Amino acid sequence: MPTERISYLLKQYLDNTLTPAEVDELMKLMLERESSAEIQAHMEGLINQSPAASNYREGEWDPLFQKIVGANTVPVVKMRGRVVMAAAILLLLTSGGWWFLHNNGRRHVQSISQGTGIARDAAPGRNRAILTLASGTTVDLDSAKEGYIGRQGSSQVMKFQGGQLAYEDAASQHGATQYNILTTPRGGQYQLLLPDGSKVWLNAASSIRYPTSFTGHERVVEVTGEAYFEIAKNPAMPFKVTVARGSLAGVNMQGAVADDRMQVEVLGTHFNIMAYDDESTINTTLLEGLVRVCRKGTTALVNPGEQAKLDNGGGLKVAPADTEEAVAWKDGLFKFNEASIDQVMRQLSRWYDVEVVYVNNPPKDLFRGEMYRNVNVSRILKVLEASGVHFTVEGKKILVRS
Repeated sequence: MPTERISYLLKQYLDNTLTPAEVDELMKLMLERESSAEIQAHMEGLINQSPAASNYREGEWDPLFQKIVGANTVPVVKMRGRVVMAAAILLLLTSGGWWFLHNNGRRHVQSISQGTGIARDAAPGRNRAILTLASGTTVDLDSAKEGYIGRQGSSQVMKFQGGQLAYEDAASQHGATQYNILTTPRGGQYQLLLPDGSKVWLNAASSIRYPTSFTGHERVVEVTGEAYFEIAKNPAMPFKVTVARGSLAGVNMQGAVADDRMQVEVLGTHFNIMAYDDESTINTTLLEGLVRVCRKGTTALVNPGEQAKLDNGGGLKVAPADTEEAVAWKDGLFKFNEASIDQVMRQLSRWYDVEVVYVNNPPKDLFRGEMYRNVNVSRILKVLEASGVHFTVEGKKILVRS
């Protein structure tokens, strides 16, 4: 997008002369990551160039804002004392985020405000996980010291800073293949470096079972919940992920799909798997490479930019996907693209380890936007309330009223 076009759209917005088509164009630009920094810089420049700007201190931005936007009626919020226009900035000036709220046909944008929030709060999730060794012994990685944890089969198990567990396969060592399970609780996440060099990110309430060294003709692991994979290439030893919901009990780690479970066959690729119990589909989203999704004799190839969905009835479909939305959690973000309130709240429930209760029927609003996951839940709830949804926090429970 040419710089001149962005500047034109923002100036037209400030003059309240944008056409409906230009409004849609500006909103679309706000959703594109490559345009966001440019829009932010232009918007800050336009505000700072205001003749009145130099005469105002940080606490006096409200009247300046009114002079800038005039009669515009878009929602506005404060961020670190400065008032910014909610419909013209990506609203990542500091550590906030933004949302599109589609409410009864009316489109709004709302930012995250500093210093506001629901009366009670819940902290965001963090790097937490439990490692179950082949012997059945468990290790709380939250409290374990960094460095050497122990040996499993031919691999050394190491904990590194930043929430990462790594397996370093010692080629000179020979031992029986053993299996470990890495499990994140609600409100937790963790990274895993497998002995073949493949990388795995586990989202909250997820688990992965894997061998401590890969031998034979294939590499097979099993996951529940949500995980993002970056697979080390090894054409001679294909990588396979058996996808399950619920417990990992009764897992067949030799490559066969146990019961009615789905399997993803991989060859050097980046992809995300989401298989939570409370979601209506199991989603496999491909960013790079090629995967084959199999379930009870049904097979589907997935290309980059596509997502395979397995519904509860066994139907398997492949369609284009918003890959950024699918892997936003791995990059520390919530991102929604026309998501319902119950879809939003399911993610919040897992990440903040809270129970969500709907006092009446869930509202029909659809949400589009993103925000960092490292903020307290009150910051997000305050934004969601702009659509007319109301929340009450009672300990580890959030009551939702439309």
